[in-house]
Amino acid sequence: MKIYLGGHLNFYHPQKDKWLEFKANHPMLLSGVLDNAGIPLGEVHLVVINGEKTDLQKTVISEQDEIKLFSAVGGG
Repeated sequence: MKIYLGGHLNFYHPQKDKWLEFKANHPMLLSGVLDNAGIPLGEVHLVVINGEKTDLQKTVISEQDEIKLFSAVGGG
């Protein structure tokens, strides 16, 4: 599966890519996937799965899901 890393979240990708690829042989918690990938959960502000906003801590994902993550946007 591919997970989109919006905002500055691509900083945590080893190649600083906007897409994180992950193999999921069975449904699993998104928070566990991100923890294993080294993406701090506190940095994720918005989670959109298949076009619907959802909660990071309770979301179970599977191989066919479209996952997009976004950090909080700051300005000054």
